Amino acid sequence: MLLKSLALGSLVGLSLVTSIPVLANPSLSPVQTNEAIIAVGQQKSDLFVNLTTDDPWRAAMAIGVATNMLKKGHSTTIFLNITGVHLAATTIPQHTNGITGKTLQAMLVDFISQGGKVLICPSCMKQAAIKPEDLIAGVVTSSPDSLEANLFKETVTVISW
Repeated sequence: MLLKSLALGSLVGLSLVTSIPVLANPSLSPVQTNEAIIAVGQQKSDLFVNLTTDDPWRAAMAIGVATNMLKKGHSTTIFLNITGVHLAATTIPQHTNGITGKTLQAMLVDFISQGGKVLICPSCMKQAAIKPEDLIAGVVTSSPDSLEANLFKETVTVISW
């Protein structure tokens, strides 16, 4: 039993050293090491919200969560695809959210104005007959590169509606 505990402790210690490289740096003092560990623990992860619908309840939840996480300091991206692209089209009437009293489009505009990123699927736009000039200001047509840059980070969390 003691051997199992020691082996597990060694594995846990190894994973800490690998995931927090500063622990493996013998030139740091104990105080510097402690400060570095605290800094790593305070790093904010990014949020990527995959929004596939224009359903008012689901879309309002997605935009609301994204906005709240943005306010908490997380770099946040909303990716509009499938029928979610309707939310960014100025030519499509929008539902007014019962809680905020704003249209879903106004909620997106607020999100963008606070520093949030909104990407939109170009093939979904084409399928929905939405032209680039129909989009609200600040919405960016996605590309494989922009999706890769926002999705494939060690610090990203993905939520989908």
